Amino acid sequence: MVGFSHRIQIRHIVVEKKEVAELLKETIDGVKGATAKNKLLMKLAPKYSLCPSKEDGGNLGWLELSCDDPRITGYTPTLKNAELEEFIRKGMRTLAIKKGELCGPVKTGEGYHILLVCNEFGAELADGFTGSAV
Repeated sequence: MVGFSHRIQIRHIVVEKKEVAELLKETIDGVKGATAKNKLLMKLAPKYSLCPSKEDGGNLGWLELSCDDPRITGYTPTLKNAELEEFIRKGMRTLAIKKGELCGPVKTGEGYHILLVCNEFGAELADGFTGSAV
């Protein structure tokens, strides 16, 4: 049956200096629980992030990682920063990035990113998919 997909929602903060990114990560990691980390990232994004997503708490939106449609064998980039999207896709595939765990700093042409996968949908079905957008 075609219609299932594995999607993640990503939030981030991007800054110019690695030291600032490390300090933000340390601050956010200092709180317990994925929900608290998400809330703190959302609160800090408008103050520190260079990305326009800061107005929405650093929300980069939903990224489809895979689907069960056998006609789909690749993916169309979703994020404006293709370098960041490639890092996220690879990190999710290798389990280096997990829901609720802060990741970074990740350097791209835009600066240093702190990432958080704050929501995930369809992960339990992903292994059975015949097509893939990863």
